[in-house]
Amino acid sequence: MQLFVCEFQIKKDQIIIEDQNILYQLRKVLRSKIWDSIFVQKNWNADCRYEINIHNRDDKRLVWNITNTIYNQNFENIFWMIICMPNKRDKAEMIVQKLTEIGINSIVFWPSERSVIRDINLSKMERLEKISKEAVEQSWWWSLPKIEFVGDLKNIIENSKLLIFDKKLNEASQTPDKQWLKCYWLVWPEGGLTDGDYKNFGNNFKIKSLGDNILRTETAAIIGAREIKNLKCWIWN
Repeated sequence: MQLFVCEFQIKKDQIIIEDQNILYQLRKVLRSKIWDSIFVQKNWNADCRYEINIHNRDDKRLVWNITNTIYNQNFENIFWMIICMPNKRDKAEMIVQKLTEIGINSIVFWPSERSVIRDINLSKMERLEKISKEAVEQSWWWSLPKIEFVGDLKNIIENSKLLIFDKKLNEASQTPDKQWLKCYWLVWPEGGLTDGDYKNFGNNFKIKSLGDNILRTETAAIIGAREIKNLKCWIWN
């Protein structure tokens, strides 16, 4: 059954959808008929989603009966990731798509010293947000991630701990053995992080390895995100 992330009105036990893009998709793509069912949830972080079926329709709206309500049980699970800008813009799209499917809540792009691409323009950001919305619908995840670009990490990490996925480890760089209140995970750029990058992080960080293989930024982001979810490293206190 199809899930749509969209705005709608709730009146008693009915939902009214007036979004013309959704109406077009339902009519022309899915060819929905009276009593067909879908799921809908509000944009951004949803506390619940509704199973609905078509009650009546006209050219400007669809009216649906609510047949079931499913509540979000994942509000406490918060995952933050900082991604060093990849060397191609389409890689940023893949990173956003996959991290959304995995369930990352906040994706911050940051230009490291080795990043070839140094910024993200408005049209590109809108494109990334559209991709994340489609990924939520495809994966049935509950929330659209907050996607942002920052030139300086100071305001992001000054009150947080930072865990870094890096290619190089030494004896002093180990997976943290204690839990922290809040933690951002950072994924390296192509070529790895420089000493200059590490100066931006201050002293409030730890490093974790993803193994011996040298991974591309987008591969490291995907594996790292899965590692975070598997280890439940969001619970730092």
